[in-house]
Amino acid sequence: MNKKKINLKITDMSCASCVAHIESDLNKAKGVKEAKVNFAAGAAQVSYDPDQISPEKIVKIIKKTGYTAELKDESLNHHDHSHHAKAEGKDKLKGRRFNFFIASALSTPILLMTFVFEHEAGPMFMLLLSLILLIFPGREFFKKGLPGLVQGRPGMDTLVALGVGAAFIYSSYKVLFTPDQVEYFMDVAIISTFILLGRYLEAMAKGRASEAIKKLLELSVKIAHKETKEGFKDVPIDEIEKGDILLVKAGEKIPTDGIIIEGSSYINESMLTGESVPVERSVGMNVIGATLNGDSAFKMEAKKVGKETMLAQIIKLVEEAQMSKAPIQKLVDLVAGYFVWGVLAIAIATLLAWYFITGEIPRALIYTVSVLIIACPCALGLATPISIVVGSGKGAKMGILLKNAESLEKMHKITAICFDKTGTITRGHPEVVTFQNVSGKEKENLLWASALEEMSEHPLAKSVVKYGKDKSIGKLPKAVDVQTVKGRGIKARIDDKLFHIGSVKYMKELKMEMKELGAKLTELEKKGQTVLVFSNKSEILAYFGVQDAIKDSSAQAIKLLKDQKIKTVMITGDNETVAHTIAKQVGIDEVHASVDPEEKVNIVAELQKQGEVVAMVGDGINDSPALAKADVGIAMGTGTDIAMESGDVVLVKGDLLKAVEAIELSEATLRNIKQNLFWAFIYNTVGIPVAAFGLLNPMVSSAAMAFSSISVVLNALRLKRFKV
Repeated sequence: MNKKKINLKITDMSCASCVAHIESDLNKAKGVKEAKVNFAAGAAQVSYDPDQISPEKIVKIIKKTGYTAELKDESLNHHDHSHHAKAEGKDKLKGRRFNFFIASALSTPILLMTFVFEHEAGPMFMLLLSLILLIFPGREFFKKGLPGLVQGRPGMDTLVALGVGAAFIYSSYKVLFTPDQVEYFMDVAIISTFILLGRYLEAMAKGRASEAIKKLLELSVKIAHKETKEGFKDVPIDEIEKGDILLVKAGEKIPTDGIIIEGSSYINESMLTGESVPVERSVGMNVIGATLNGDSAFKMEAKKVGKETMLAQIIKLVEEAQMSKAPIQKLVDLVAGYFVWGVLAIAIATLLAWYFITGEIPRALIYTVSVLIIACPCALGLATPISIVVGSGKGAKMGILLKNAESLEKMHKITAICFDKTGTITRGHPEVVTFQNVSGKEKENLLWASALEEMSEHPLAKSVVKYGKDKSIGKLPKAVDVQTVKGRGIKARIDDKLFHIGSVKYMKELKMEMKELGAKLTELEKKGQTVLVFSNKSEILAYFGVQDAIKDSSAQAIKLLKDQKIKTVMITGDNETVAHTIAKQVGIDEVHASVDPEEKVNIVAELQKQGEVVAMVGDGINDSPALAKADVGIAMGTGTDIAMESGDVVLVKGDLLKAVEAIELSEATLRNIKQNLFWAFIYNTVGIPVAAFGLLNPMVSSAAMAFSSISVVLNALRLKRFKV
């Protein structure tokens, strides 16, 4: 099936049942693979088959359901997106504020006429003001609420429309046709005003919740200094192409991802990695777009532009995380779908019970209105998505990208964490620290070994090539018939002679004579060096001892994980001795060495069989199957794109301490969700029976309902202050 994704803006959802209605209609449509709607973000993401359904048809389905939808303009550059999002947010907020102020202006004279200036014409005047209030600022309740009821899918607006509508119709009938004039126009006005105030405050708070994306969008650079024949010229960032040479001046933001070709500088990468200390970058090193250059100018070559840059990828990942649903939210959405029906049943029961008990329609009606108003499930619908929006935004600021809400919920349950060694625990930049010629000419052996290793992408191979070049051995000969022996080494022909380079294990498989060499190699391994042995078809010619420095934070991160009673496991393709040496230095308990990518997957699966909830941390192509197999895959942002695609969580800086922070952020976010859900459920569980028993005034109900939504959003915003 040909599959595409589109993002939509939905501007007028009011509760969790709106989410359920839109998702239900979209998922029923032919050609729609999956529809995810986020109440807190006011957005939807739809996976669809373009051969069966068009984006325009998807928008029509949402409009038919009763909501306003439009496609997000993906063509805008980041800067335009930022201004567009800001303008849109301001317009929405202005609309909410305007509605509230108009409602307040109409409610004030009704209040005064009820308590201060009683007059025989007062009821008619209050009827008129209430009607204006319901037709203009209050029309949103009826616009979606009544069609929802007719379609058999009531929502929050249905409850409000029925509540204030019933009170208004009854009061109007009394004023127009009966002499006793018992009316509830004040209740109608105050309830509507409180609900509109609640929606205005909620929109304000929700705007603050999605600030993370807006701030990321604002990071992008508008202008770059591009090298041309006439010198450096200022051009818009969207005109920059791969391979362009750019000048970055002191104190400027780096325009796009690339590599330094001249000069060096200290760069503040905190906006993307969460690391506050500036890092030194010099010729040959990568720089990230949107990070801040220090006090030295340098030239760079653009390597990634537009949607490929790290900033663009981070924004995409954060948006997708905010659109995804945690399992706990799926349950809440399901409950909310049935909840409104339950409330309507309780409201009808309240009306009938009080009428039979007292015989008074006014009393029965006002208690029913209280039930309808107090029961609005806004807080319930906001509880989970608002925490995910704030939590994932906070993560992005810290350099932790949570790709979906499911992994956010799983992370705090982790009981075992598996690490690759190279590039995860160690820096991933191994260097040759020992070289020993065994037979033949040293320079010749170094030349041949370098020519062989140039054919490999492995970090160990690169260290040998670099060592050869540093020794000025000259132009490398061409290696032919190159064959990689998986997890062992490489073999090829040079000048019609067969050569091998690889692990001690590989040499033993080739039946090479090791003699007293074995003891020397074991000694190097005990020092934490990885040994690569170079041979022709019959004898060993030389060997290399390669060492990869351990990252400064690795031992501290592993100690913190063990303090949380999380089992630590190393899974590496390196040999036993080196693996155990490194593991001992950082404090890892369990080691699996000399394993290939398939075995890594099997080890993760075995731990899962033992009942462990497993996280896998890795950075290379060979880690991606294990990252996908683990309950939570944690990819180092410094690693390969494939590893980042396979992971559920990406640590931008590639620092293991960030893995600890990610677990703690997950715990804090989930705790926040549970607090929100507790208050939302308690509020409705206590509020509905209290209202049904006639112990709650409708105006108090409306104020409490507005406060419940705002309190949920404000609680979620506390995550912004999360510190490790």
